[in-house]
Amino acid sequence: MLVHVKREMIGTVSNENTIVCHYCGNKVPMEFVAVHHGKRLYEQVEARKFFQDFDISVYRCPTCDGICVFADFIKYPRHNSLAARRIYPPGAKLVPDIHKVASKGCVPKHIQLLYEEIAPLRHIAPNAFAGQIRRALEFTTQEQKATGHTLFDQLRDLTSRGAFPGHFSNITDLMRRVGNIGVHATHHDVDIWEAELLDDFFLAVIEYLYVTPSKIERLRARLAARNA
Repeated sequence: MLVHVKREMIGTVSNENTIVCHYCGNKVPMEFVAVHHGKRLYEQVEARKFFQDFDISVYRCPTCDGICVFADFIKYPRHNSLAARRIYPPGAKLVPDIHKVASKGCVPKHIQLLYEEIAPLRHIAPNAFAGQIRRALEFTTQEQKATGHTLFDQLRDLTSRGAFPGHFSNITDLMRRVGNIGVHATHHDVDIWEAELLDDFFLAVIEYLYVTPSKIERLRARLAARNA
């Protein structure tokens, strides 16, 4: 997590911060590149909108030359007064901001924690990432009470019950197959592009099974409160 030292003027922001680079995985003193001070919508109550100061800071990794971008509200940060939210490369986040969902717990906690742990492996160790995403998919099928002794059987059970509509049966089968490459001794490796596709597919599965229903519930609750 970035420790962002804030001062009064743009030119006096700390030149270096020790940050984990989510391109190469190294924890190094990163070079400060730039900061943008602006305002962002913080809350909206009926017709009233509340804006707060918002910072977007850019850092460069001296190891891989990658760029990391962090951002957060100055007065009301999401974590604590010295923490900032990583926005690029995208952070390990399965659940959207709370104003978009009915509950932060819409995704089972053990699946959230596993994903947060393995997300940085996408570019560092794609084989390991593929194997752990397969494990996360197994947790998902178990949570959905799928039947069958193997992941293939469990996914087929969910498909037959209509839990995975349309292309999702193909998506989950591809995830299983790529995951097998990552965990078994073969002459093939999972590359970073396959790992990124695998990540996209897993996020789509989580969005469909857990996040979208919670978003529907959230919007219904807001409309009901407005009509009360």
